[in-house]
Amino acid sequence: MHEVDTAPTVLHRVLSPLGVTFLTFSALSPAFSVYVGGDVVLHIAGTGAALAFLLGGLTAAILGVLYAEVGAAFPGAGGVYPSLTALLGPQTAFPYVVLMLPVAVGQVAIAALGLADFVRVLVPGAPYLGVAFAALVGGALLSILDIKRGALVTGVFLGIEVISLLVIVGESLGHPVHSLPWLLTHPVMLDKGVLTTPSVFVLGLATVSGMWACGGASWALYFAEEMHEARRKIGRVIAWIGVLAAASIATPMILMLMSLDDPRHVLAAEAPFAAYLAVRAGPAVTAAVSVGVSFAIFNSLAAAQMAYSRYLYATGRDGLWPAPVSRFLGQLHPRFRSPMIACLILTVAGGAMCLAGERAVLILISGNVADYALMALAILVGRRIGRTGKDFRAPLHPAVPLFGLTVTVLAVIADLLDPQAGRPSILILAGLFVGALIYFRFRLRESAAAWRVGGAEAPAAD
Repeated sequence: MHEVDTAPTVLHRVLSPLGVTFLTFSALSPAFSVYVGGDVVLHIAGTGAALAFLLGGLTAAILGVLYAEVGAAFPGAGGVYPSLTALLGPQTAFPYVVLMLPVAVGQVAIAALGLADFVRVLVPGAPYLGVAFAALVGGALLSILDIKRGALVTGVFLGIEVISLLVIVGESLGHPVHSLPWLLTHPVMLDKGVLTTPSVFVLGLATVSGMWACGGASWALYFAEEMHEARRKIGRVIAWIGVLAAASIATPMILMLMSLDDPRHVLAAEAPFAAYLAVRAGPAVTAAVSVGVSFAIFNSLAAAQMAYSRYLYATGRDGLWPAPVSRFLGQLHPRFRSPMIACLILTVAGGAMCLAGERAVLILISGNVADYALMALAILVGRRIGRTGKDFRAPLHPAVPLFGLTVTVLAVIADLLDPQAGRPSILILAGLFVGALIYFRFRLRESAAAWRVGGAEAPAAD
């Protein structure tokens, strides 16, 4: 006689809007976006980073309502793939699911390696891969907890993150030098030690980077299935997160640049924000903020592991893979109701990808531009057939989805013009998408009818 498997397979709706907000902000990490992503944009465009973050943040906030509309219609742990299945069909959803597998693992790996970089600055000689692996294990342990405890812990870390941002804001407000209009109309960048005006092309590249840095409201979708009254509430939560995330990330960047009388020292530094704080607040404050940013990066890693483990779990629970694989991925921890197996697989895969090195991982994931285009197409179809827009509606339809398609085209162009990372990345990911599409057409088209896409109809909490 076979023993009956009594392991739970259904996520519980136990999160409030505040819990989803904590988890989402932890994953998108404003401090990481400012202190790490902001440094990258400063190196690209100098003080033009103010314009890049202003326009990029506005773009990210507008496009956030795409996720809000589909999230309200299909609030599932699979992120956007349930909506793609329902609105664009399995033939589009499956290639997207396959595309997101290396992207999810790569984003977890890059967060772990980024934390290792930061720790090695604070503690010279710390083992690079050792720190990354330890961070992955720590994030996995936090991810396996029940989601309410996970939201509480990430909320505490998020509080530390906010303090590190307030330090920059406070120092900047205490030393204003330029007005915002002057800063936006007189950008300068450092080119071989000389201040020059960045070209329109450079500002465009920086704006795309600013958009990615200021975005991240879509993380909420991975936790929507565990939220009370998700259909009614998640759309507004995602829309507000999009606005607040853009504001919390763009504001410190802009204020910091408004307080620079001579930007040469900051722009020439390997870590511009740390250089700014070292001059304005002293080494002790700079060190304390750096520790806070380290907590922020770990918090982002742990929240990403929570989110993507739910994504992997949902693909297994819904039957997208061969039966043994789907059953394995679709298991939940018997006590915590967390996707423990999926989290362990994600963690091991992330550790393996760390071995490839930071540059290789960036090349793999930086060309992922599919989301906005697919979300835009899904909403155009969903509105036409009446399956989206009931619980939350993106305003000024069809302006926002058309804007999303335009942004996607511009992002593709920017990637293709970047021979170091963007171009190889977009070619690899496009090849993966097309290969998965061909595989689906010849091997999975008939079996896709058996998919049990969860989320919108998932049972409520016990």
